[in-house]
Amino acid sequence: MSPDVHDPAATVLAAAETSVRTRRAAALEDLELVLAWADLHRDDPQHKPGAIPVRYGGDQLIDLGGDGTPYVQDLCLGELAIARHTHLLSTRAVMADALDLRHRLPQTWAIVQTLACEAWVACRVASMTRKLSFDQVALVDEAVARAIGGCAPGRVFRIVEAKIIET
Repeated sequence: MSPDVHDPAATVLAAAETSVRTRRAAALEDLELVLAWADLHRDDPQHKPGAIPVRYGGDQLIDLGGDGTPYVQDLCLGELAIARHTHLLSTRAVMADALDLRHRLPQTWAIVQTLACEAWVACRVASMTRKLSFDQVALVDEAVARAIGGCAPGRVFRIVEAKIIET
């Protein structure tokens, strides 16, 4: 909808809508870049010629996400944290959430990709469900995907809590 340049209220509303979509697109891009980095670092570094053994500080695969997510190289997280200007633990958490969304909560991830919800809400859902098995999280994913685009975050989190109890 093109705002009427003579109507300041319409101009502000149009700018607000654009701002939300821009913010959501930036959050999605961040998650996608984190996933791309994880994908580049999923091979076992101990299988590389000349690899430093783990007991001497060498790189290893670690499991960040929940059941069903791929492992990633531990030492790649520091580089990503530096590039993102975030703390290492924050970077670990974002990568775990992104991996969970893509691999364990695909319906919810699809909603995030359409920009129909806030990425932080989906990431919180991923974090809340991390300890569930791959099969159990599917029940949560289905319920959240129906709600996340149109309900308040608090309502979405209550749905997650109820589905966790159900599992």
